[in-house]
Amino acid sequence: MSSTNRTLDDLDRLSFRLARIIRQNFPQLATQGFTLTDLEERLLPFRETRREMAEGGTDSWERAMLRLLSGERGFLIAEPGLRDACRNALAVPSPTLAMVRTWSGSLLTLGGSEGGTEASAAAMKLAGHSCRYCGGRHPHGRQVTFCPHCGLDMTKQQCPACSTELDAGWRYCVTCGRGTETAVEAPVERRLAS
Repeated sequence: MSSTNRTLDDLDRLSFRLARIIRQNFPQLATQGFTLTDLEERLLPFRETRREMAEGGTDSWERAMLRLLSGERGFLIAEPGLRDACRNALAVPSPTLAMVRTWSGSLLTLGGSEGGTEASAAAMKLAGHSCRYCGGRHPHGRQVTFCPHCGLDMTKQQCPACSTELDAGWRYCVTCGRGTETAVEAPVERRLAS
């Protein structure tokens, strides 16, 4: 399956939430890293992430967490032993995080541009030609529908409150009613224009 036909799955949802939480609440973790225990208990606990999962059950959450830890799609960088253990766990019919708990103290870092310095992330943001999900730079002078780095549909956005997938022009979430960034920016633009 080509990346242009791919829709968001549980792995995408967890990785976007992780990047958003680190960027907003724990920016120091982008450079210093974090442990598997931090990931499971503070950053992506099941009780707070289950509503974003397609299935919503513990099995799908554990499978998505193992996929994230295995390095699939490069969203997260882990020690080789942990990556291998996660891949082995995913090969069994009912994988669980308990199968890799011996690596609970191993260091994890965000993959791709999220793991870069704050200065490079700020420079990408100023350029205005970067993916709002992975931060990867887009080619100049071309209309980008799908990010060339992570393959996600750039005509969609996520609700900042509940992570529901929204069309890019929508100002309010259809699930929880929260205003999107577009809803906040529109009054500011009107004030600046007058």
